Amino acid sequence: MSLNSVPEDMTKNALLVLAACGATVLNIFLNGALVVILPTIGKDLNMSEHELQWPLNVYALSYGCLLLLCGRLADITGSKCMFLLGTAWFALWSIATALAPNSASLIIFVALIGVGAAANTPTAVGIFSSHFEPGEMRNHAITALGAGQGLGYVVGLILGGSLSQTTFGWRVIFYIQGALAAFFVILGILFVPSDRTERRYGKGVDWIGASLSTIGVGLFCFILIQSTSLPQGWKTPWVAPLFVISLFILVGFVLWEGYRERKDKSVIMPLSIWMEPGTKLQPMIGLVFLAWASFNSLSYFLTLYLQQINMLDQVSTAIRLIPVALSGLVVNVITGSLLGYISGRMLLSVGLLGSVAAPIIFALIDLNASYWTTTFLVAVLVSFAEVAYTVGNLQVTVVFDEDSQALAGGIFNVATRLGTSFGLSLTTSISTAISRAYHEKHPEYDEQSPEVLMPGFRAGGWTCFVLALGGFIIALVGMRGVGVIGDKNGRGVIRLEEEFEEADAP
Repeated sequence: MSLNSVPEDMTKNALLVLAACGATVLNIFLNGALVVILPTIGKDLNMSEHELQWPLNVYALSYGCLLLLCGRLADITGSKCMFLLGTAWFALWSIATALAPNSASLIIFVALIGVGAAANTPTAVGIFSSHFEPGEMRNHAITALGAGQGLGYVVGLILGGSLSQTTFGWRVIFYIQGALAAFFVILGILFVPSDRTERRYGKGVDWIGASLSTIGVGLFCFILIQSTSLPQGWKTPWVAPLFVISLFILVGFVLWEGYRERKDKSVIMPLSIWMEPGTKLQPMIGLVFLAWASFNSLSYFLTLYLQQINMLDQVSTAIRLIPVALSGLVVNVITGSLLGYISGRMLLSVGLLGSVAAPIIFALIDLNASYWTTTFLVAVLVSFAEVAYTVGNLQVTVVFDEDSQALAGGIFNVATRLGTSFGLSLTTSISTAISRAYHEKHPEYDEQSPEVLMPGFRAGGWTCFVLALGGFIIALVGMRGVGVIGDKNGRGVIRLEEEFEEADAP
């Protein structure tokens, strides 16, 4: 009997999706919450301005650098096992963070939360691929995964901003987070099925490759993060050399993986799959990298605009960003509904066209115009980039073997993580340089005044436009030939455009 043939099974499937998506949403929720509660945490724990940035930074680092390793471990031990361990670890250290007595312990605990996030994030793709056959059910599951991303971030902003200003304080955020994670662990135990043995990766762990990828990605992200927070940025003497070292380590990782694969040994990432023309993996990951660089950078500048130009408090800012989450939800639902009917190239092109329009509106924004005619449009259009999350995640599940589905999820999330770090580093560096130059020409203005900040914000917007345009061009040109991804009937999964046209011809 099919798993989705009776209402009872539909309920089980829904709870399975809730568990996997819920844990992933919590990872994004924490990002949003930290953005608004850090000032409150800083006052409570007497953190310096420099220390204040570290909770966000260490969370991003521990999360980003372990995704590939955790994805491969999930393929070896089973996605359910890694999901339960990662989410339980996330819950444990969330509660520990709520009890943190000082800044040092809080920073360490948040870093450990990131380890749990890295462990459970890739497993969602592995769980869905193992449980749902290619077709409509898998499409909907991955759509739900994408829909939760923006929603989790904005809910984190709103709850973080509102609850941190109550008598409960910032610690209640971590208690809530820990309790929800524990709830998803229980759902996972009850409703997530174990992977079939034949779907597991049987060659073991490439520990040298794991070390190279972890150090390389971690150092790469660390440098990009530090380039935006250090006073001298890229001019800091040690920043550029370490950045070059991170690139050498990543190149070494690629060469090592190629050597291991030729010897038919275990690998963290199979390189041969990138070279197969029919997979379109290179352009897909490339456009996801650029789309996320633009998406998260523009979201960041939109937040700064509301706070530093419109002078809104944290809660008011979060409320005005609700359209970002709602738009992302709608985009993902529509994308999921059309996946079995319209080519992936068409979906990506239309979605990324919206993400190209958003930074143009922001860069040309009229400071005297109403929220609804400017900022609202940016908030709605910026989330059109999320079409790449759903289509991209589905494509990597198709491209990778059954025993490497969690790794596929890990690779996709590494692309979004690196894209975000790269985009924020590039746009903030350009924005800061433009604002600094404007202030030098107009010293009569305070350096934090709207007159000084807006030229930099506009420059950041134009940079986001270039990034989004790059992603759109890759979708239009690089994805040529890709038809339906995730056939609604489970036929063929990826169908080329010409096959799609022939199948639907009268």
